Amino acid sequence: MPLFETINVDETTCLYVWKVTESLDFLEQEVSLEGVHQVKYDAIKTESDKKNFLATRCILKSLGYAGKDLFYDEKGKPFLKDGKHISISHSFNMVVVVVSEKPVGVDIEKKRKKIVDVAEKFTQWDYRDTSFSARNVLQKLTMIWSAKEAGFKAHGDPNITVSQVLVKDFFPNDTQTKIKIGETFYNVSFMNLDDFVLAYCQAS
Repeated sequence: MPLFETINVDETTCLYVWKVTESLDFLEQEVSLEGVHQVKYDAIKTESDKKNFLATRCILKSLGYAGKDLFYDEKGKPFLKDGKHISISHSFNMVVVVVSEKPVGVDIEKKRKKIVDVAEKFTQWDYRDTSFSARNVLQKLTMIWSAKEAGFKAHGDPNITVSQVLVKDFFPNDTQTKIKIGETFYNVSFMNLDDFVLAYCQAS
């Protein structure tokens, strides 16, 4: 599996990005599933989602984790049995895993026009009242969505809504911003990887 990027965020946090090009048969040979993980895998309908599921386990295997070392709490939030925090995201054939000793969230999104069509559902920023080019509008909206998704994962409360994740305004070429969920502030960092936006966040 070709490594796309490895980022040492800080002394206790590392981010792994993989571009999945292997066949499903190859990935199935690389990972041994059992228990709840096999049940989850069997329930996945599309081949691309199956490949991303297995790719995530391949990343963890390369880091020395067995399948049973990954578990989910009652809210569906993933954890590692050694006590470290983990967040997982995938979009098309890109898979991202971040492992940290503190709560963390990650999201990766492909830049697609459909996000412009639904912008009013997740942000109060009015892209029509701006001098930004269409390209920069798409960039910023994708960044806003990814920041909210990463924050949602870091916060770990499935009851919060997208409108409760408040994003500090930024420019499309910025690499950082802040978000607020309830009384908690998070630092968000952005990366551009080909046609994708990646956002990861940690509590301030």
